[in-house]
Amino acid sequence: MPAGPAKVALPPASIRGSQESSTLLDNFTAFIIAVDGRAVTVGRKGWNQPVSLTAGQHRLAVEFNRGVFIARTELPLDAKSGAAYELRYASDAQVYGGHSYCEFWVVDLATGEKATAVKRIGLSNVKGG
Repeated sequence: MPAGPAKVALPPASIRGSQESSTLLDNFTAFIIAVDGRAVTVGRKGWNQPVSLTAGQHRLAVEFNRGVFIARTELPLDAKSGAAYELRYASDAQVYGGHSYCEFWVVDLATGEKATAVKRIGLSNVKGG
């Protein structure tokens, strides 16, 4: 029986979080917490460490932290082989903000285009207030 075509391994994609430093209060940090239900162990401190993704459909669990405020949700991503992605966010967790929402999306760093739709989620206060 003849051998079929050799399978070629496609180069993986990668994704990392993003962070905005704050001199007065806690930084604004968005990071990956799981891929396809498997926890990513680097956590918030490793927000800038790339997470490897095989090409294809993935479910990303993402988190935003700033002080006592937290938001978590999932984003679908169709990862392209060799692409570099970054998790982005927007939030009103500002000093005089409403502390009510966080929006997440993924950007393809090569094109600057959004690779996912924007998803808005409510902020939670981990201290219960």
